Amino acid sequence: MRKTPALLAAGAFLAASVLAAPPASAFTGPGGEAPPAVRTDVVVPSFDGTPIHTNFFPALGLQTGEKAPTVMVGPGFGLPGGRIPSTTTSTLIGSIGIAPLREAGYNVLTWDPRGFGFSGGEAYVNNPAYEGRDGQVLIDFIAQQPEAELDAPGDPVLGMAGASYGGGIQFVLASLDQRVDAIAPTIAWNNLTTSLYKAGSFKSGWGTLLCLEGSVTGQLGELVGNSGALAAPVRKACREGMTYPNTLSPESVAYFDSLTPQSMFTSITAPTLIIQGTVDTLFTLDEATRNYNLIKSTGTEVKMLQFCGGHGLCSSGVAGPDRITDAVLDWFSKHLDGRDVSTGPGFEFIDQLGTTRAAEGYPAPVGALTGTGKGTLLLSPAAISGGVIAAAWAPVAVNAPVAAPSAAAQVFGAPQLTLTYRGTSRTPNTHVYAQIIDKSRSSLVAGNQVTPVPLVLDGTERTITVPLEEISYLVTPQSRLVLQVTPSSSVYTYPKVTALTSFTASVSLPVIGDYPVVQ
Repeated sequence: MRKTPALLAAGAFLAASVLAAPPASAFTGPGGEAPPAVRTDVVVPSFDGTPIHTNFFPALGLQTGEKAPTVMVGPGFGLPGGRIPSTTTSTLIGSIGIAPLREAGYNVLTWDPRGFGFSGGEAYVNNPAYEGRDGQVLIDFIAQQPEAELDAPGDPVLGMAGASYGGGIQFVLASLDQRVDAIAPTIAWNNLTTSLYKAGSFKSGWGTLLCLEGSVTGQLGELVGNSGALAAPVRKACREGMTYPNTLSPESVAYFDSLTPQSMFTSITAPTLIIQGTVDTLFTLDEATRNYNLIKSTGTEVKMLQFCGGHGLCSSGVAGPDRITDAVLDWFSKHLDGRDVSTGPGFEFIDQLGTTRAAEGYPAPVGALTGTGKGTLLLSPAAISGGVIAAAWAPVAVNAPVAAPSAAAQVFGAPQLTLTYRGTSRTPNTHVYAQIIDKSRSSLVAGNQVTPVPLVLDGTERTITVPLEEISYLVTPQSRLVLQVTPSSSVYTYPKVTALTSFTASVSLPVIGDYPVVQ
């Protein structure tokens, strides 16, 4: 844990010189000695003896005997740790690369998580009792490296970065171990149940891809001597989600809920930079918002930086990932190096046109745009809309036009849907799916997001009010937003019910005030 803002004398040298530094191989020390060497595939035995393959990249420009803070960078699900030192920041998923971290004066440690790459064991999906404890052993390993700056014996000056699976492990490890000084999780989750099984509907597109990827990489690993695969509770959940009736058991739901309790986030004291994609359909904005609110509620310093990207595609072609490298480096400069560096406003959000705006905290609504509509739908497995991982205009839907504003208005947050319905089915429990489209933009779905809405078709008229997935959307007088309620979406599992059902829908989209543009 970082105790003081004191800097090593070498830090000042690095700050002034690393951006112009030649490759590490070109450096020699004062006596002609070689710079610290990159170490790849160092096997670190974990707490239970599981071999974890680890890679250590000393900061560029570091001379023999000099020390620097270290940043752990975790990979995505099913992937090995980075081994290419020239890796740059990803414009798609927003994960900072190894190269800019080293150029800024940080050592970088990457690793193959258990069950993946060359590491052994089974993947428990960032379980604190397994992957979390692996991370603690890696911190011990970092503290033993001669290039690692320490706060105290066994306590390195330590940051964490990485996206998706590599983002989730940051919350886990920061909650377990006070030696983590700052984190920058990118496109991570709050709860895997709400991410993959929202309202009891299995997210079949992403769920199937992840389950297959986890299984295949584990099997391929066996070919090179890796005993890794998905652990039993993860295999069980994958089997349940991918096969009829695509319903997770209470045991599987309880397992995923147990991985990230709210207390995990409220126990984090490391300053946290949350980076989240507005078109991420796996870990949606709502997941990041809950993380942000929980961490902020305890007084821990937290910042939100949104960009158009993540587990999804930015239809406007404007992603804003150019801000990510600087934001992460400023965060670490302040919290690892102790420099007096501005990290910008506490909350930066981006609309569908690529304009980023700044607020001190989560923007509160000051008004709303509303719409209503009614109709009858034949709920049927044949009524398909959307792509595998992104929502699309639904040809069969109840449509509720949203009144356009008289002047441009920024919609930000979760629209509220109220649905009154009546239908009868032998299998009463089912879902419909709600999304916001913009007919003025070729009926593109706002944020690519679709939300499952649970129904009970027992012949009784019922009313349900639910929040839809959060969106960030600039609405103009020319916009033609429409709420669609559709029987099915390919993002989620297909419906099992055929029933004629009547609907009356109303929707309220939160409008926020005018916030300054970030240049």
